[in-house]
Amino acid sequence: MKACIYIGGQSLDWVRNYFPDQPPGALPVAGKEWCVHLLDLLVNLGDVSHIYIADCHPGERISALAKRDGYWSTSFTYLEAVRSSSPWRLLQKNPRIPCDPAEKMLLFWGLSLPDLASPEELLQKLRPVDPQSKTLPPGVYLWQDGKFFACDCPMHHARSLQEYFNLNFRLLASPGVYTLPGYSGTPGYGFGRNVTTMPNCTTEPPLIVQDNAFLGRSLVLAGGVVVGKNSLIDDHTELRHTIVLNDTYVGKRLYLEDKIVSGNRVVDVRTGAYIDLSDEFLAKDSRRKLFDRFRLVGWLTALGLVALLTPIYLLAMLFHRRLKEIAFFRLLFRIYPGCWKVLFWRANLIRVGDQDPAYAFRYMDRFLLPSTETMRAQGDIYYQQHRTVAMMLGVVARSLLKRLVQLSEPPLDRDHEEFVRPPRKHIGLSEQSLDDSTTIFSIPMRDTPAAAPHPPESRK
Repeated sequence: MKACIYIGGQSLDWVRNYFPDQPPGALPVAGKEWCVHLLDLLVNLGDVSHIYIADCHPGERISALAKRDGYWSTSFTYLEAVRSSSPWRLLQKNPRIPCDPAEKMLLFWGLSLPDLASPEELLQKLRPVDPQSKTLPPGVYLWQDGKFFACDCPMHHARSLQEYFNLNFRLLASPGVYTLPGYSGTPGYGFGRNVTTMPNCTTEPPLIVQDNAFLGRSLVLAGGVVVGKNSLIDDHTELRHTIVLNDTYVGKRLYLEDKIVSGNRVVDVRTGAYIDLSDEFLAKDSRRKLFDRFRLVGWLTALGLVALLTPIYLLAMLFHRRLKEIAFFRLLFRIYPGCWKVLFWRANLIRVGDQDPAYAFRYMDRFLLPSTETMRAQGDIYYQQHRTVAMMLGVVARSLLKRLVQLSEPPLDRDHEEFVRPPRKHIGLSEQSLDDSTTIFSIPMRDTPAAAPHPPESRK
């Protein structure tokens, strides 16, 4: 038996409306992409020889799945730019999806997930339908012996924003045949890799926190919360019954309930309203006022460092091969040329955000714990949002002094995440709400890198 997942149909109009930069097939459901849920289900069926993914909304994330050799035991083909008005036309009129009448073809049509306790339940009840009908609802269909059948099993539908939102929490409460991301020894919790949790973080199940996420100080996560990959929830924020999609930053002292936060967009699920914030809105007044002060303090600090470190640097270069693995000299060889660039006004003393091309130090240099590039990028964003003169000087002083007593940098564990990227939007909000219970959002990260392999204890 072969299978085809069609990422298209009129039922996806709401996705394009609320999440225009999110390919429907990659839309997370309870922390895992919709398409990946279906791929896992098809592999667990055990009788599928090949899977076709027909996508009328091409996305890098879904196409990258085809390159994950060995992840799934079943081979599959990703097809872009496939448009069809009915399941019949898709299977019979598209030469890239070979449909042999003598072979079964299982078709997933629209944004829906079968509600199953075991994969075998999918094909237990079949109902004949007209294959050429253009009004077939989203669901699962089987082409067998020249006939078309609907798989008559309960379905989780996502035909609207409200249904999509409810589906996330339905799977959190009862995943059934689906495997949710993360690991934990406590029921109702799922934590991914590289999760950083600051002190006084209060959590209640169900909760999913995915890879490379940061949870700030004194957070409250309750009532069902999903935090996506590479997301950053800043200090003293409260999230209740809320979804934070991948690559998103939620700011300080905010209250979000019944919301979906995606990049720079906050969606109120109850009313269907949403609001966008542009990057220019982000503290542009304070940037204009504080720019000269930061550059001046940075220039004076760089001048002092060059005067102090030049003799050490020149002497150390004579023994570069022997000294490069010692923590202090390893940092020195990297930051010394950057300090000269600061003196010529060509660089910042400390990197500001994840788009700053020239700098001497990075915020994460203040820590000795190993960090991935994603963690370092999160630190750069955190510094951008919170920088002060005292923080600037503290990063420089801690980075140098801590390494004076270290013989070598701690080794970095291999990062197995295949599709990691820095947050795509970083929006800083004031500590105000938009209306009733909305408050807008957006920012990142860490002040002390402490990995959290186990969920923090809930506090009352």
